[in-house]
Amino acid sequence: MDLIKQIFDSGVVGCGGAGFPTHVKLKASPEILIINGAECEPLLRTDRYLMIHEAEKLVSGVDLICRELSIPEGRIALKKTYTKEIEALTAAIEKLHSKVQLHLMDSFYPAGDEQVVVYEVTGKVVPPAGIPLDVGAIVDNVATIIAVADAVSGIPFTEKYLTVTGEVREPSVLKVPVGTSFAQCIEMAGGTTSDKVMVVSGGPMMGFAMFGLDVPTTKTSSSLLCLSLIHI
Repeated sequence: MDLIKQIFDSGVVGCGGAGFPTHVKLKASPEILIINGAECEPLLRTDRYLMIHEAEKLVSGVDLICRELSIPEGRIALKKTYTKEIEALTAAIEKLHSKVQLHLMDSFYPAGDEQVVVYEVTGKVVPPAGIPLDVGAIVDNVATIIAVADAVSGIPFTEKYLTVTGEVREPSVLKVPVGTSFAQCIEMAGGTTSDKVMVVSGGPMMGFAMFGLDVPTTKTSSSLLCLSLIHI
């Protein structure tokens, strides 16, 4: 079956926040596919978790996309401080005899911003109001490529990885069905350690406060941060 159709049928969208349909993005003909593993927001651990525990699926997913869509080069960009992630990906690349390369970045904010990643990897500047494709690149994040690899195996995109951390008893990276409430996700992480907690959906830099937790997770939910009101 055609890869683009498999991705469409599985309902894969970008997991980095915008939720752009992946089958549309991959219809282009880029010079390079960049996988963003820099995890721009502090405290988030989802992509780092996947690079360690699903390294082979990630690498094979990049290889598959590059091969089926005739993309000349695939690189995974991540911070050079991610030692466990680098070890896992290097081992996967060697085991699979993959052509995927790692691009190691310094630790700075916003290292995981799409335009920043493109510049760091290619040296090219995305023009104002432009997109990476304007300089021959497509950027997808780690979780999106995992979803693509699942799509090829006939697994629809109906579950979401997200970080639940802060003032919870068991900070975790969860895999939950889309539609699971934020309250249930926090309960799965052991519940909050205090009644005086503010919950932020997303990261500490660009997330937003929640005034109710009976809210379903979506395909673009990234994290829940439980912050103590005592320290705010």
